[in-house]
Amino acid sequence: MIDIEENPILQEAVGAACEIAENNSITFDKPIILSNQSNLLIHLCPSSLVARVAMTTGTVRKGDAWLKRELAVSTYLAENGAPIIPPSTQLPPGTYEHNGLILSFWEFVEVVKEPVDPFIAGRTLRHCHEVLSNFQGELSILDPLEESQRILPELIKQGAFSNDDASMLISICQKLNSKQIQAPMQPLHGDANFSNVLNTTRGVLWADWEDTFIGPVAWDLACIIARARVFGTEIEQADAALQGYSTNIDKQLLDLLVEARTFQTLLWNYIIGQHDPQSLERLNARLQWFRERESSYS
Repeated sequence: MIDIEENPILQEAVGAACEIAENNSITFDKPIILSNQSNLLIHLCPSSLVARVAMTTGTVRKGDAWLKRELAVSTYLAENGAPIIPPSTQLPPGTYEHNGLILSFWEFVEVVKEPVDPFIAGRTLRHCHEVLSNFQGELSILDPLEESQRILPELIKQGAFSNDDASMLISICQKLNSKQIQAPMQPLHGDANFSNVLNTTRGVLWADWEDTFIGPVAWDLACIIARARVFGTEIEQADAALQGYSTNIDKQLLDLLVEARTFQTLLWNYIIGQHDPQSLERLNARLQWFRERESSYS
């Protein structure tokens, strides 16, 4: 359990969630923090309501447009039977602002001890894609590439990277943004890694659609396998997820998007690493992966 006694930021976030719930006549006994990563997840126990507070992500993405897109996509998926954790219907739909914090509210689902079967993770992701193919709401196109291009100069100004690494990352960013992606595009999850798919009492469900955008489905597949490609771990799980998704994959496109995904994740590793040392370790591993690739090209 996460202790918030000496953390005023967490106290403020929990207080915001409780106040909004109380103002909407939600009855609960106590708030329980489920997770504190880029977002803070708070279960207002024993109700079926979970508040999600944009924490680290909210320092980079201003306003609430990205969360409104997530709610629109998630509501559509839930209404059409996709395997996801749905937004709560106990409160009026939409995002909520409280003292500069942006919150959204979701249904609580009970996670079981058994890990997600990666084959089923791939199969359920395909189900989500099939439902999303008919989504007509407004989404950005290839948003991760654009966001990464915007974030990189800011991090370099902050001294996040050595001069050599900064030059390398600028070159990689330019290369990625110069590539023309010739593939059908549709709405995606955007961050379809194993941490965002849960084994629950309702079955395998996908969560956290805040990175949703329009792109090739191979992007979400790259999200599933990129960690295995970079760290050389969980390779069997990654392969099983691809088998579960069951589609013909353009290998060159998938390789390109694994590189783009790793580049995106590396930048967020630095941002999250300001309060999570393990994230900085992953940053260094991804930097080394790029150094070795760039060295092999020269």
